[in-house]
Amino acid sequence: MEKMVVASPSSTSGSSFYTSSRFVFGCRGLRVVNPLIRLSSKQVDSAKKSRRTPTILAQADSSGGCTRPYSSEGNGSEAAVDSRAQLVQELEVVERNNSSPRAVSVGRRQALILSHVVAGAVALDAGTVGGSHPARALMQTGNERGERKIAGSATENLKKRVSTFTLDNGMKWVVLERHNAPVVSCHTYANVGAANETAGLTGLAHLLEHLAFKGTRIVGTRDPKKEAALLDQLDDVFYAMEDAKIKGRTSVVQQLKKKFTELQAAAAKLSVPNEYGSIIERQGGIGLNAQTSQDATEYFVSLPANKLELWMALESGRFIAPVFREVYSEKEVVKEERRLRVDNTPFGRFMETFIGSAFPNQPYGRPVIGYPDDFERLGRRELSRFFQENYKPETLTCSVVGDVDPVQVEKFATRYFGSWGSSGKRFTRVPQPLKSSRDNCGWDNIVRADGDRTLRMNLPAQPLYMEGYYRPAASSSDDPALTVVNELLSGGRLSRLYKRVVIPGKALSAQSVESFPGDKKPCLLLIYGSPTPGTNTDYVANIFHYELEDLASKDLLEEELVPIKKATRAGLLEAFGSNRSMAKLLCLYEATTNNWLNLFEENELIETVSPADVQRTAALLFKPSNRFSGHAMPFGPGMSV
Repeated sequence: MEKMVVASPSSTSGSSFYTSSRFVFGCRGLRVVNPLIRLSSKQVDSAKKSRRTPTILAQADSSGGCTRPYSSEGNGSEAAVDSRAQLVQELEVVERNNSSPRAVSVGRRQALILSHVVAGAVALDAGTVGGSHPARALMQTGNERGERKIAGSATENLKKRVSTFTLDNGMKWVVLERHNAPVVSCHTYANVGAANETAGLTGLAHLLEHLAFKGTRIVGTRDPKKEAALLDQLDDVFYAMEDAKIKGRTSVVQQLKKKFTELQAAAAKLSVPNEYGSIIERQGGIGLNAQTSQDATEYFVSLPANKLELWMALESGRFIAPVFREVYSEKEVVKEERRLRVDNTPFGRFMETFIGSAFPNQPYGRPVIGYPDDFERLGRRELSRFFQENYKPETLTCSVVGDVDPVQVEKFATRYFGSWGSSGKRFTRVPQPLKSSRDNCGWDNIVRADGDRTLRMNLPAQPLYMEGYYRPAASSSDDPALTVVNELLSGGRLSRLYKRVVIPGKALSAQSVESFPGDKKPCLLLIYGSPTPGTNTDYVANIFHYELEDLASKDLLEEELVPIKKATRAGLLEAFGSNRSMAKLLCLYEATTNNWLNLFEENELIETVSPADVQRTAALLFKPSNRFSGHAMPFGPGMSV
């Protein structure tokens, strides 16, 4: 038997952070590898000889959680930012550190592609070019033909190892074989988000995400039958209590509260807290988490490759036979989350009001975390109804990336998910090219807010200006041009807002978000910035309007688009190095466009965007009649919260 050793890389400079809807944590100056995943001495020796140690460690780590390796050729710093879920946190950073000028683009594609990217790991799939990996070579060389050849070679190499299958019940699967290390990343994309909720029942999708970690009929309980009976009794008391509140029967409410507390305590004795996550962790799993947005709910984890069947068994259990235990105690957790992110955060309140005013009586106008009054009324019956209506095999897509056999993956999937929702109807997968599905520009489908589209709020915080321009959904034929427009505005240090607004000191920060708060439906291209001392939000607004008018009316040179297209190719190449990134991306494109190949076709569409396309799209977008603006202003003398 070959001797096994644990890889223990040295520390290096750099920083990274991982964000999700459940937690935020950071790690600085660390290169950590999961101690439960081991490399053979042969693998380590081979890595040293080829000077690719960071690359192999990247795969051993499986890119989960906070364990980020860094390339020995650079600092390898990265920042994984979800453009929508983390916008409030971004604004908090602006509030606390608005003395440092910056212009950062957090568009949809960038957040997806650059999240969880491991620097230096591309060499595993694409080989080396001139002693460095293709993404770095692509960014440093000026040879366009050579750059496309590098990108094309890596892409074609990866495509050969991707396979798909669809179960008879309609559940879609994407598998990417990568036998570099005995690890696997699994990603489940549920085509169910907060936008699926109805008015008066907000917060259901997010609460369901929390409850998915409470276990199954088998996992997380000491006595399934007794627990089921207690949970039913809890429901009866909860709804009786809500009815008594409506009727104003205070004494009855107090009696029911006492009984409710007793039943909760009895049910808690029968549950095993966090057993689901503990099983995953004991078997070497890392990065177990989930996130809810307006458009979808996603669940993900990375494990040793020989634990794939365990993941299949656990994942199927929480979707095929959910229990929804600890509903009422978990509601208190979500309430605290809302207080932390919205109620006790000035910009949290501002953002909720801004979105609600920009999309009145529309799904995107409601907060993902829910309104307090709606959330208070939610019980297990509403959750069960929402789940039954939305969580179906055909609304779920799973991806498995790593050291796996596609044939075995399909066998496991059929064994554990095949019986779910089987109605006799056989679903077939019909792949559709991205370009053919985007035959409508979508501008006529936009519903704008009526009346005054300007929001002004006084807050106990530094001033902030924000404006959103109504844009079509991501399915629009103009989406590639909108991506380029967003990159031109704030895609790094060569962007217009950075060079023309931040560097001259006209504003402390200037940033843009390609699509907000979602992108399945018509949404906003968001621009926001902080004024310098001595100026105000109206001054920032005028600066933004001048720059946007300039982009829409003056001729644009092709040379200005070259860095954007180059960065897009390089970003995708970097993503190739991370199991977790590829699991997310393949799953997303298969679920939302019905073809994982559209991940690569979207890059090709961006390559075809011309200066004329950008100018035409900017002219449609940046019109005063298409704008919703918001001014967050500090309290004046005599004002208070």
